[in-house]
Amino acid sequence: MRIEKPRSTSETSTSRRPARSGDSAAFRASLTPTAPSVAANTTSSATGVGSVAALMALQTVDDVQERRKRMERRGRQLLDGLDSLKLDVLENRNPTQTLVKLKSVLESAREDSGDAELDSLIDQIELRAEVELAKLARR
Repeated sequence: MRIEKPRSTSETSTSRRPARSGDSAAFRASLTPTAPSVAANTTSSATGVGSVAALMALQTVDDVQERRKRMERRGRQLLDGLDSLKLDVLENRNPTQTLVKLKSVLESAREDSGDAELDSLIDQIELRAEVELAKLARR
């Protein structure tokens, strides 16, 4: 339910004062240029970006949100792999394919998300995945 502030009838009943023609004429005059503009012609001859290195640096700048999303995706992949592994063991299936996927996610490059809580959580998930891989490798 949306609760709105009661509206005053005085706000709608106020009438506008007619604008004086002198004010609007002065305003219009201030908007029109006094001399023809040549800025459009001069900007077309502007040089390109000063350095390709600057463009490359801009492309490599990683947004904190993007790093966080990648780390969250990595955590979800590990948790999904652990769930698949659990189902394989419970249903007495061969978990080789699941182990390969889980191991590839663990071996992929890990980056710092910038969030200490998220990094700690990912550390715990990775540790659990490594323990499960070690247990099944012993068999």
